[in-house]
Amino acid sequence: MKIVINNKVKAVLTLVGGFLILLMNGSIFLWGQLNVYVTSYFRQKEDAGLELSLGGALFPVMMASLATGIPLGIKLLKFFGSARTCLLISVVISSMMVILSSFAQRFYQFIIIYGVMGGFAQGTIYFVPIYMGYLYLPNNKGLVAGINTCGFALNAFFFGLLFFHLVNPKGLPQISNHDGYSYFEGSSIEVAKNVPEAIRTLGYIFLSVSVVASQLIVYHPNQIGQEEKRLKKQLDNKGNEIKDLNILKKELQVVDSNFQKNSDQIPLETLQTDNIQKDQLINKHIDLVKLEEELIQQQILKVNNEDKQREQVYIYPEILDQLKQENTQNQLDSENQIFHHLNLIQFMKQDHPNKDQHKNSFISEISCKKEQEFQLYLQSKEKQVKFDLQELKKKNKLAEEQLNTQGAPSIAICLKQPQFYMSIFLGFLSIGFGLLINGNYKPLAKDYGFTSDSFQSLVGSISGIANGFCRPLWSTLLDKFSFKRVLQILLTIEIITSLSLQSTHISQIFFVFWICIIHMTLGGTLSMWPVFSSQINGVKIGSQLYGFYWYGFTLANLLQFLLVLYFKKKIGFNKIFYIYFAQALVGLLIVTFYNFKVNWSKHYISTPKTQQSQIITETQLQSEPIQQLITLNK
Repeated sequence: MKIVINNKVKAVLTLVGGFLILLMNGSIFLWGQLNVYVTSYFRQKEDAGLELSLGGALFPVMMASLATGIPLGIKLLKFFGSARTCLLISVVISSMMVILSSFAQRFYQFIIIYGVMGGFAQGTIYFVPIYMGYLYLPNNKGLVAGINTCGFALNAFFFGLLFFHLVNPKGLPQISNHDGYSYFEGSSIEVAKNVPEAIRTLGYIFLSVSVVASQLIVYHPNQIGQEEKRLKKQLDNKGNEIKDLNILKKELQVVDSNFQKNSDQIPLETLQTDNIQKDQLINKHIDLVKLEEELIQQQILKVNNEDKQREQVYIYPEILDQLKQENTQNQLDSENQIFHHLNLIQFMKQDHPNKDQHKNSFISEISCKKEQEFQLYLQSKEKQVKFDLQELKKKNKLAEEQLNTQGAPSIAICLKQPQFYMSIFLGFLSIGFGLLINGNYKPLAKDYGFTSDSFQSLVGSISGIANGFCRPLWSTLLDKFSFKRVLQILLTIEIITSLSLQSTHISQIFFVFWICIIHMTLGGTLSMWPVFSSQINGVKIGSQLYGFYWYGFTLANLLQFLLVLYFKKKIGFNKIFYIYFAQALVGLLIVTFYNFKVNWSKHYISTPKTQQSQIITETQLQSEPIQQLITLNK
């Protein structure tokens, strides 16, 4: 007996499954807590000279790997046709990388297994459960994104505390070393020895929960690739129908040939006419099926283009709200395509009349009017021309606004704009301080005199909560204020915290509070940047280019790693904070005074005709003002 589940239950199961999957696979922000334990372990193995600052290299490596794996997740979903299958494969690989990393004998082996391969597998997981949730709850995208990404950020909270209890149940302190850092060695070396078993325990938990959670993601008939498969199946059926018709045609020809040989009493002309009619009927049927094939192929191309827009993208609710509005408008444009076309022809006739006809009517009007009447006539014509000119300017302005709303015509054109690279640079400046603190809050706490390992683990867990739960806050602000205004607030907070974090050594509560605020700015940047990308590049192109911003974030992560590695011993964390104060100040000046808006309309007009036709077909830009602008500027 087949159990029928309604869509509400499917939506809930998909949300629960997505939350659990990302909760088990969000260990990129867990590294700030694991670093000192893992580094201490390898120091007493084969890498005796390994320093804590060098251990921080895994953070940017893992971020770059995750960014690289994000586009592959949707491709796997399209390839397998089942979210359960592709997620099952990805979560098994991701969990196995955690387990296998516990057997590494050298730190570089751990980076390759846990950081590169594990990070890439987590990237393939990242977007799939969010995307499936969007399909079931298209009107509650904020809820879907919030639940899933919150799970991703809460990994540091739950498993940071669990790892501490597994690896250091006695609360042994770290031992100061001559390199300026503290490690678990000497009297607390048993903590370092517990690391492999603790990592394996986490891996087993990740594996068991993720496998079960992946099966909670329910198939949706509208998921990416399914429409294309249905159309291809129809195309195959049409191909088989044509083959059957051709076979039937040949059989009829054989029958007719035999019939002619045995029918001496029937006139030859009658037989030929009958055969011609049969052939024409079958040929018409074949042509009709071929036409249907052509239409299906066009639908496949359209669906494939739409699928490509969903690949390599992590879409937040704000972006999908814009997509919904755009898709609604596109549907209306498609339904009224003939109406728009007729309006365009009528417009061309009005603005470009036949010259001879105009000349003849003009002469006729002159001949039938007196001089005074003719002057009045000319004045009225002049007023009409001015009025038409104003109306044309209004139409052109409206068309420009609509084209600018659509964003870049193509990725190639977008990549030529300085605003795109400036937006990546702005992201680089905005996220750096949060990444520095996320990766180094334990060494910083030690420098400020907070040497208790249990306290440091608690700080990491609470900051993980701040990183996760702050994201709906920033999304709500974006609904009420512009991105520019919200980012100014975020950067102002970074400026204040970078200048005042040095004073938190006086109190543990003060230190925890400030670390949480900094993690809120980190979560805010990660949650806001997809919206910024869509605003300056357009929803579709901006979504496809979002991966570039992750690489920009990776460069910011690499910078904080290099600063800690080469300058922490010489100038200390407090002086490094001044570098990030300068970064935040430069970012604030850029977002305040730099114009990120691009006049995309001129790029549509200057686009070659064949490419322009393709763009208009793909984006369904059939509104009359846009077509008029493109036509008039030719």
